Amino acid sequence: MTAAPSHPDLEHFDYECDELGVTLSCFFEYEPSEVGAVERGTGLKLEPDYPEQWTLVHVYLPCGREISAVMRQDILDEIQQQGEDMFSLKQADEAGEAAIDRWMESRND
Repeated sequence: MTAAPSHPDLEHFDYECDELGVTLSCFFEYEPSEVGAVERGTGLKLEPDYPEQWTLVHVYLPCGREISAVMRQDILDEIQQQGEDMFSLKQADEAGEAAIDRWMESRND
């Protein structure tokens, strides 16, 4: 039995798939939000803003087989939503911890 490959450049999420009775290893690509350019002086938008985006790239069975191409769309949608929710919570936790660290450092100065 081979494990799912590692993708150090992607974010990992384990999804408990009741339909298959296994835990799937899922990998997401992250693209941060981007604010489009504006014209100086007038404020006219030259480029659109883009929200952050999490894109499901790979889904692996415990044996290491990639199955995203053959999965039902409703399961892929559920994985996508749960992954986005988990990553957003993780980012919020990290931002909160960073704010607390900055506050503690300012109190020590």
